[in-house]
Amino acid sequence: MSIRLKLILTYIIGIILTVVIVTATGIGVVTAAFSYYANSIVKDQTADDALHRGIDLFVDLRYAERYTPEELTSPSFAEQLGDRLEPFGGFVVVRQGEQWASYGKLREGEAFLAQMQKDISTSGKHADEAFMVSEWEGRNLLSLRYDFPEMNDPLSYYLIADVTETGTKDNQFHIFVFLAIAVLFGIILVPLIWITTKDIVRPLRQLEQGSRSIAEGDLNFSLHSKVRNEVGSVIRSYEKMRSELQRAIGAQLAMEESRKQLISNISHDLKTPLTSIKGYVEGIREGVANDPEKLKKYIDVIHSKTLDMDRMIDGLFLYSKLDLEQERFDFEAVPLKEFYRQTMNELSMEYESAGVRLTGEYEAGADAVATMDAQKIKRVILNIVGNSVKFMDKQDPYIRVHFGRQAEEWIIAVTDNGPGMDPSELEKIFDRFYRGDVNRNQNVAGTGLGLAIAKQIIQHHGGMIYAKSEPGRFMTVMFTIPIVQDRT
Repeated sequence: MSIRLKLILTYIIGIILTVVIVTATGIGVVTAAFSYYANSIVKDQTADDALHRGIDLFVDLRYAERYTPEELTSPSFAEQLGDRLEPFGGFVVVRQGEQWASYGKLREGEAFLAQMQKDISTSGKHADEAFMVSEWEGRNLLSLRYDFPEMNDPLSYYLIADVTETGTKDNQFHIFVFLAIAVLFGIILVPLIWITTKDIVRPLRQLEQGSRSIAEGDLNFSLHSKVRNEVGSVIRSYEKMRSELQRAIGAQLAMEESRKQLISNISHDLKTPLTSIKGYVEGIREGVANDPEKLKKYIDVIHSKTLDMDRMIDGLFLYSKLDLEQERFDFEAVPLKEFYRQTMNELSMEYESAGVRLTGEYEAGADAVATMDAQKIKRVILNIVGNSVKFMDKQDPYIRVHFGRQAEEWIIAVTDNGPGMDPSELEKIFDRFYRGDVNRNQNVAGTGLGLAIAKQIIQHHGGMIYAKSEPGRFMTVMFTIPIVQDRT
């Protein structure tokens, strides 16, 4: 789920929860407040009893006002009402004209009546109010006024109740309200903070640490995120970038190492023939070749070394063009049997005079036709055979060339009875500039590009090249060419 959608849902749910919680809290607070303050008035009564007593009092007053108004001026009626207020810690005060009197078991005397008159008359602020609180002897006495305007002589009843505990509980109730609001905000904010921290802050902190590591040049770390949102997507993209950057830097370092090796190989391989050419040229200049036969020998050596250098430079140039994909390939339908015959003739002319026993085996079919660049494939075979001859260590050197078919591929294999290679090296022989064991090859000329060039050519044909060997006995290098190729 995206962060945007999650936040929208969170806000909607938060608003709904806020309305529900605020409504429930408001009702609860009002109910609690009423119950809280009511408890300070009802004293030891039950709430139900207190409610019935209060209702009965007002019903009796209302009934007397309408049907028996003469009772309202009766001290016995007032006394009876005052006694009924005892459970509330109160009594009744009756005011008729300028006369004040209190009734009930808990009634107060003239001093309280004087204080009450003073509270009512002070600045006239309580003159029209139904409720009033008087402080008397460390108590807070709440008076509820009930007027009888229909009487000839103005008459008022004041129902008195002790509410001293209410003042003490008021401070406690403020704390209760504060805690309720704090809990309310906690219920709303905690999920928002948790979502923000889990889905945004924590992943961004991880991303920040990764950026700092990259800035310091350290790529040996990884970033992981299972979160399926925008931040998680950024972290996964960032991890892919870091991985690609690390791979690119590794490849660049490897390439730099290969270039250094190439320069070293070129310097060594070119220096050897150049040294020979220089020596023979100086011999000619100094008159060492003082007869025609000796002079011809010197010139032949110079020519041979020049050809070696030309082949080296040609190999480097071809590999560079292949690597940059600038070499042109001329694909055509080539009859394999004729191609095999021409290739074997060329190999025989070059190597049999050097004492190499060369044999061939053709099993591809009389009418076999391969779509390929014939000159490039011949270059591959020559490079493989030349590599076998270069490293040959047997007194009776033997090389076999095989043309055949396997499934939907033409397969060409070159097998020799040379020193072979350790299986751990076989995957490396097609790498650029690889020359195998240094001690074994320190006197062998070449830049180590022969098999690398072969690999490039075969890959352009859509085939594969690989090797198998048994150290000390043989080595086989084979490659495949797809029978059906799409060259559109």
